[in-house]
Amino acid sequence: MKVSPKEVALVAIFAALSWIASKFVPGIPIIGAEGSTISWDASLAPIYGIILGPYLGFAAALIGGLVAAGSLFTVLTSFCTGISAFVAGMLTDKSKKPYGWIVAAAVIALLLAGWYATDVGRTAPFYPLLHFAGLVIAISTGGWIADKVTEGKSEEMSKLTVKLDARYIALGIVLLFAGFVVYVRHGALVNALGGAELASATLSFTAYALLIAGALSAIYGVFSWIKPGFVTAIALACYAGIIADHMLGNLIFLGMIDVVVPALKDAPSDVIAGIFMSVLPISAVERTLFTAIATIIAVALLPTLRRAGIIYRKSQ
Repeated sequence: MKVSPKEVALVAIFAALSWIASKFVPGIPIIGAEGSTISWDASLAPIYGIILGPYLGFAAALIGGLVAAGSLFTVLTSFCTGISAFVAGMLTDKSKKPYGWIVAAAVIALLLAGWYATDVGRTAPFYPLLHFAGLVIAISTGGWIADKVTEGKSEEMSKLTVKLDARYIALGIVLLFAGFVVYVRHGALVNALGGAELASATLSFTAYALLIAGALSAIYGVFSWIKPGFVTAIALACYAGIIADHMLGNLIFLGMIDVVVPALKDAPSDVIAGIFMSVLPISAVERTLFTAIATIIAVALLPTLRRAGIIYRKSQ
């Protein structure tokens, strides 16, 4: 792969941007890991992959993270943003359309396999709901994301006026309410069912599944009148990248848990799994926020680069 001076300059610029975001913007504290935070450059990494492609995007995100790293843990988690850029880049690179989405899906699938290879992962089998959603996106969209990003054609309105689909909105509200009730009353429901571990796991899965299905139904009801296009493709690619970042971070956290959270040294897997499940709603909000930030920036930046005549990828 021949790299142009312009691409080298963009890699350096984006790496510096990641360094700034990591060093000077307060991160989100990692629950239980004193002094460790989730840097906001997690929301920038997918953009690098979309603009520079999977390989240079990976390099930009990784270099920025390594320069800002201050411990072994942050050195290793620098690869999280690199993976995010790589997955988003594979999904959006037109030149890799025949296989890019397959590679992206394979990366997410391998990360999921890594989760289930751990005792904690097998104890919390329903934790990766958000990550399975990323895998479904990569597989179900195929080369559609790359096509839409390359075309750069914005969403088309089916009608001149907004027309909400009340059925899906109502269904979403019902599902969200049901999921909230199951989540809040989880302990009481488990006791009512005899306190079995299977009942607890099933109820946890049910709660999160209802919440996710409800959110998707409500969102579809609000935006169903819009024909998916450039913005949707960017959002899906960013989400897939960010969720891959999240799972790799989880695996690194588990691998270094004795160092990062000494209090959990030799803790039973069910205790650690319980912590992961308890913060899943927070993770969902956090990753949704990162996806929104990445989408807004990418949607504004890509057309600007194109109009400025900056050829950031030969296939586009």
